[in-house]
Amino acid sequence: MQVCLLIAVSEAIEESNYLRLGNELLRRGFNVTCCFMDSLGMTGSQITTNGFAVDRTLIDGQPFPESKLVSLAEFDAVWTLTLGMRHSFLDKMQLLKCLEQDCRLINSVDALIHLKSKYFLANWQDVFQYPKTYSSTDPLHLENVIRDEGGQWIAKPPAGSLGRDIFLLSAEDPNLRVILETMTGPESDQYCLLQPYVEEIVQGEKRVLLAGGKPVGQYLRHASGDHRTNVSSGAKTELCELTPEEHRYCEQIGDFLVEQGAEFVGLDLAFPWVIEFNVVNPGGIHTILDLGGDDLSEKIISWIFQI
Repeated sequence: MQVCLLIAVSEAIEESNYLRLGNELLRRGFNVTCCFMDSLGMTGSQITTNGFAVDRTLIDGQPFPESKLVSLAEFDAVWTLTLGMRHSFLDKMQLLKCLEQDCRLINSVDALIHLKSKYFLANWQDVFQYPKTYSSTDPLHLENVIRDEGGQWIAKPPAGSLGRDIFLLSAEDPNLRVILETMTGPESDQYCLLQPYVEEIVQGEKRVLLAGGKPVGQYLRHASGDHRTNVSSGAKTELCELTPEEHRYCEQIGDFLVEQGAEFVGLDLAFPWVIEFNVVNPGGIHTILDLGGDDLSEKIISWIFQI
């Protein structure tokens, strides 16, 4: 089977998901090609990109081999592990959409677009619990929600990542209005998303990796210094297990995700609340390794490719 990994350009090969997953695919006898997401284009009506065939083990720090233009129609499966530069996001999603009728996308274009956003998640209360959600470009409207309903609230960008621009607010916060005005932009030209603070997150948030709809590993994150549980923001991490109830819940959610075309996902869970899904390049493989856990690459490849 021919598998293409769409990755970000860097100075050299990095210790990353594509290194671990690519090496496991090689070990299983797959033909692997690494291609650069931001070189995605159309050549003679064919979707193409620059890439290189992986003929030996990927090694951290090793220079990238010379790349050449390749057609993505040649591959049995394409696995997007980065969104690349933000300003060309829509073009790249439209180019990848052209592949879906002829090629398996490990995470579909719909999954990459909608599951990364927080709006889509609010529509599936029959599948999982998700905090009540408000979104607006009007800071006064959002301020009135907080003042009318009381309690603590999380304000964040609808499609943010890495814990950036996430604020814990209440009606008593002296900076409430200015934060909401900043979040919605100087001309009210950007959306701010507002959700009640989930008290269960005080006990920690579990990052659960799902492959082919199955939970394959997890670790616990505790906020450190502020309210954010993102590792990039300094959260403390430790190995953990899922309770039987959590495991059944994650399997139920995993079935839903596969129906949405999402086969490799990082689920952030403060049971029973789903905080968000990470469908592009979810962290967890290396964190679990660093904490003394197993390399999950074998399980991930086994469940996704059913081997």
